[in-house]
Amino acid sequence: MGFCTPWAIDISGIHKQWLEIVQTELKLPNLGESFKGLKMVQISDLHCSTTVSKRYLRHCVKQVNNLNADLVVLTGDYITHDYSGRFRCKVVEILGGLQARLGVYASLGNHDYGIGGGFLRRKDKELEGMISLLEKTHIKLLRNSASCVEIDRQKLWLVGLGDLWAGDFYPQTAFEKIDSAGAVIALSHNPDTIDHLIDFRCDAVVSGHTHGSGYEWTAMPDRPIVNRRRFHSGMYYFGDKKLYVNRGLGRHGRIIFNKRPEITVFTLC
Repeated sequence: MGFCTPWAIDISGIHKQWLEIVQTELKLPNLGESFKGLKMVQISDLHCSTTVSKRYLRHCVKQVNNLNADLVVLTGDYITHDYSGRFRCKVVEILGGLQARLGVYASLGNHDYGIGGGFLRRKDKELEGMISLLEKTHIKLLRNSASCVEIDRQKLWLVGLGDLWAGDFYPQTAFEKIDSAGAVIALSHNPDTIDHLIDFRCDAVVSGHTHGSGYEWTAMPDRPIVNRRRFHSGMYYFGDKKLYVNRGLGRHGRIIFNKRPEITVFTLC
């Protein structure tokens, strides 16, 4: 079965699909009654590229839409490397098919800035191209900014952080407009940013970045460095905050074995 090909999704329903739909509750102490029971779907790390089939990503979007989400959140790394803009155009067109009653919200990941693998330098032209394309869709891009969803005068705040590795991570700016009312969910590609959010009012952080791997490879000029990750997959508890790490849909070159791609379905409560 192909990891990032249409065969990863069993449309027939006869065989077990490699793509996993994870269902979990997300308990938010400041959540208003009007939001309880709502469904928020997260996808991350599509890595649209030569190693991730566009047909596969379209099938993933179809799976998300079949879930009838109230909210959809995206947590970055929509491409891997893209000098020509071909993959940015393709992935934004695919993401433009996402449907959610209360909207689709997105943050950026390190690869969207041109940072990742052997590429350690931020490429502003590539980033500007991604932002420009997303802004032409119905997707609300949150880059160190917040957006409020209201139902019956009750509020749910979504805060999108810029990427930590890119030096574009400004939580003070992102959280400055949030008042005391309502639950707050932060979209932050790299789960290590939880350390920087301790003093900010957020109930939960949803991330990606790790692809479910417990180890992180850093390419250095003379040798690779391998570090063990604290957060790699699933739900974590960090003081009074929750952190969820999504395993992502795509891959960025190397295959990580036994780590199924994931769509996360949160029931807010």
